[in-house]
Amino acid sequence: MRSDPEDDDDRDGEGAEEQDLLVVLRLSNRQMGTATERLELEEFAEQLEAAVTEAGVGEYDGDEVGGGECILFFCGKDVDALQRTLHPLLKKSPLCRGGHLVRMVADGDGEPQRTRIPL
Repeated sequence: MRSDPEDDDDRDGEGAEEQDLLVVLRLSNRQMGTATERLELEEFAEQLEAAVTEAGVGEYDGDEVGGGECILFFCGKDVDALQRTLHPLLKKSPLCRGGHLVRMVADGDGEPQRTRIPL
């Protein structure tokens, strides 16, 4: 994290702090889901990554599978733009039933604040 607020005015946007958006999806079992389910999630993550990259709003930063859920990690300079880009794809996918988003944005003190949003 940068401590100099004047660095946030860089013309190329390099000074803006990244914000995270997590897509949390339920799996069909309490472990790692099925092999088919994991393959479908991998393909879905590629579609989401392409949408975010094409829109220029951030990047896909990988996933974590276990404990009955799959978490897809996205980051960018504007979490609202990320959410607007991903939302239509998330709403129409059956993989997202019962899922939610977690917005992680720093508050005024620089502490990350989590906001859960149902899909």
